[in-house]
Amino acid sequence: MPSRILVFSELFYPHGSGAELATWLYSKLLANEGFKVTVVTTKFPGESSHELLSNGVEIYRIPMKMVLYGTRYYTLANLGVLLSSFINKLIKQNDVVYIPGGWYSVIPIAKINRKPVILHVHNYSLTCPTSLMYDFEKQKIGPSPLKSFIIHEMIERRRKAGSVVGSAFVNELIGKHYSRLGALADALIFVSHAQRNLVVSKSPHLRDKSYVIYNPIPDLPYIKAESKGIGYFGGKSFAKGFHILIKALKSIQNNNANITVFMTKISEKPYTIKLRNGVVVNLLPRVKSLEEFVNKIACTIIPSIWPEPLPYALIESMLHGKLIIASNIGGIPEIVAGAGYGVKLIKPGDYNAIADGIMAFKSLTLEEANELGIKNREHIIQKFNNRRTISTFISVLDRIYSQ
Repeated sequence: MPSRILVFSELFYPHGSGAELATWLYSKLLANEGFKVTVVTTKFPGESSHELLSNGVEIYRIPMKMVLYGTRYYTLANLGVLLSSFINKLIKQNDVVYIPGGWYSVIPIAKINRKPVILHVHNYSLTCPTSLMYDFEKQKIGPSPLKSFIIHEMIERRRKAGSVVGSAFVNELIGKHYSRLGALADALIFVSHAQRNLVVSKSPHLRDKSYVIYNPIPDLPYIKAESKGIGYFGGKSFAKGFHILIKALKSIQNNNANITVFMTKISEKPYTIKLRNGVVVNLLPRVKSLEEFVNKIACTIIPSIWPEPLPYALIESMLHGKLIIASNIGGIPEIVAGAGYGVKLIKPGDYNAIADGIMAFKSLTLEEANELGIKNREHIIQKFNNRRTISTFISVLDRIYSQ
């Protein structure tokens, strides 16, 4: 049985988003099970190069070149880091290499050292250059050809023309080859059945080494709503349906709607917009924790148009006891299946359905909304069991280590 796990993650919590939160939770759970967990990640200004956490997780932060940062090729520009004697020593000292992100370039190095590799797939980077499995040209689920990739870089990542051309060139030159590196892993862990099925439909040769394990859930409290505000946490992302939600809010016919919406990751400083129909939209910067204002909301809207594998914004909102209006896409239906009246699924892109959902939510009393929110929390706690999650993960570790 393996006892030492080496994690290569471009970002590590509190940096990043859902994938990094999952990696942090896995690291803690594995350490609690007696594994020696060592993390290699990017060093940012003001951070220490080495840190040993109280739970035994050891972190090495490595200075990295910011060339191609934010793309899946970022680690290729830092290949020299992987070829260093220090990294080579770490690989030799550990039993299993665990890659919960896009650091595919470490896989052949690990294999040269005869170390088994687990690749944790939190997106669609194995089969899609944008990692989203969404065609921005045809506006439908599927791999992203060149034109779609360029549109993605311009509207989703808001890159300048020179950067877009550079990214497109790199993607056309090495994209397919880079994805093949991921296929060299001994095990691929997907976070939902919907995600796995979509990837395997494009790459059937990955089926036999693929597993589905739901991500661990954070320990979050129930927070009773003090008002019937609505939350959206996807920023200005086209893929997360920001434009769809704006259309939905503007389409509400009631001239005295009395609806308050809180949107995060929108602006550098908070400011408020009041629409003609009485909808008040509070535009907020990125927040460290939803707990900062989650008592003001009773409902979360997730209007994604891309097949999100397992959105933490949904899970965290339900753990906090919030009602849900969400797109029926990706792993979302898996999360909420059986949740009951506290969840409304809508067709992706259907802003009228979102508006109808908002008005149905508005018809509830605050007490009714909180009662349904409690049931949503209970649903998540019953469906996601961290003990079961880590036990299944360890069984995969054992399987590839004994091969």
